[in-house]
Amino acid sequence: MQKPVSSAASSSSPPRSSTNISTSTDGRRHTRLKETQFNYRYGQKLHSFEPEKAPYPISYDSEILELEHLDGQLVKYLREGSISFVNFLEAELPQRCLDLGCGTGAWVIEAAKEWPTTEFVGFDLVNVQLKILDPLLEERIQWVYGNFLTTRLPFQDDEFDHIHIQSISMGVPENKWDVLFDEICRVLRPGGSVEIIEDDIIFPSLPRWFTAPMRVKPRRSASVHLPEGSVRGSISSSSLESPSPSPDHDHALLESLHKAVFEHRFINMKPSAVLPSYFSTYFRQVTLAPVLSFFMPPLPPLQPLSPRLTSTYAGPSSLDLEQRASVSDTASSTSPSTRPISVSFSSALSKESSSSNSESSLGSRERSHSSPFSFKESEVRTSLAANDSDVHCEDVPSPHSRELYALEANGLADKTTPRLPLVSIERLNSLNERSLAMHLHRAYNYVLGCQDALWEELKDRIRNRQEELAPFGWEDEEEFEEVQNRKKFERLLDRYRSDMHSRVSLWCSLCDLGWPQPAREPLSKAELIEEERMREAMLESRQTASLEDQQTPCRSIRVLVGFKP
Repeated sequence: MQKPVSSAASSSSPPRSSTNISTSTDGRRHTRLKETQFNYRYGQKLHSFEPEKAPYPISYDSEILELEHLDGQLVKYLREGSISFVNFLEAELPQRCLDLGCGTGAWVIEAAKEWPTTEFVGFDLVNVQLKILDPLLEERIQWVYGNFLTTRLPFQDDEFDHIHIQSISMGVPENKWDVLFDEICRVLRPGGSVEIIEDDIIFPSLPRWFTAPMRVKPRRSASVHLPEGSVRGSISSSSLESPSPSPDHDHALLESLHKAVFEHRFINMKPSAVLPSYFSTYFRQVTLAPVLSFFMPPLPPLQPLSPRLTSTYAGPSSLDLEQRASVSDTASSTSPSTRPISVSFSSALSKESSSSNSESSLGSRERSHSSPFSFKESEVRTSLAANDSDVHCEDVPSPHSRELYALEANGLADKTTPRLPLVSIERLNSLNERSLAMHLHRAYNYVLGCQDALWEELKDRIRNRQEELAPFGWEDEEEFEEVQNRKKFERLLDRYRSDMHSRVSLWCSLCDLGWPQPAREPLSKAELIEEERMREAMLESRQTASLEDQQTPCRSIRVLVGFKP
């Protein structure tokens, strides 16, 4: 992740030490205090540099920093144990390596374990690096702090044999890439290698059919029986609609703020399309991997109700739901084009894709390899239990075959280049459907990680551009303006976090590993009625789900490898 920094280091070859290179007249090195590098606002830990000098908007909270581990483990899995996309021979390992924008230094530490003779320098904006417990690793690793957007890199010409860059694009304005590549080329020796792994900046959103049932309010008359025998207050599709029809989805305001944060910092949100032209200008023997896009995870099955209590709810009962699912199943056999989406990820497993000759290659769906991202495939069944009748998620028909990922070359890769260079296609195809939840988890947490920048953008609109808030139904508070607006903003964040948490559905992944669900507290009569009501609304809403909604990318990543002439 990009972390430009303002303190420059000595221009001479740095000593082997895991300290900041800050020297005084007596020649002794001094570490910079972490406390001077950070500000704390609304509970978030942020760098203390002005946005004009360091436009990186993401916080340095632990839950954000820990996302680097997911990236590293994904690379190691796809590269069959290696932490690099460059195929080094053991006799040709780099002697000196730079990790530019090293973040926590997780890649440096893993690389030091894999390359036992290499010296490493991790360069970053702030001091957030992990403590190295192994002294043998520590003596080969050095942390250096500086801002590569405002100053030259504090290294000699041709100093490094290999440069690793990952996830810095969220802090690099588009007009700075050319200067940055010039510096990278300067400090890399002739024949040296460079690898870049960058994500497009994506705001993951949820369609209304997923979020609307969680907003439905029960009707007071739902349990009233009319004289003719009918029941008043059954949930209709109209009750699932949002009160404000203008935005495309419930989180449209946050999405608008998120886009504006990067636009106002002149940061291109699709580095996968921008970087290849710069990269090909400075380096040779370039390998441009296709853009690898991971789709939204499959819909999780609904969690079961507590088996201890029963409901006398007079609305649609679990038996009604079972009969409805059965009727839907029968109808789908005669009209496959209108099959509703499955609520179970296990029922969606099917044949591998065979589109090997198309420009965009789609990933297979049968997964078997064990790995941090390839879970044991076991059928997950949850019941919509009320009394002794069960309605299994598999009663709802499965959708047409869906894929885990897509490859897009954007017309930039050489036609002679392998279809998927740098990555083992077999490893990619072995990923389990539930591994997609990891990518969604990463994406939405990065959105929440820049909430301070979102808040500043919202305040600017409230003060100077209120007409931009009107389409989203935002109403400014006259009294206690900032306090009330902040509370409303935090409610938006909480709703987004809650909705994404439901979509990721960690419990579903744990069940797929064979782990039991945690015990649930017994439900009161009112609580059971409410859960049954929401469950029925969710099932009804999912009938309108489309395959396209699930094949929306929640993460797009591209790898570039090249060598200095």
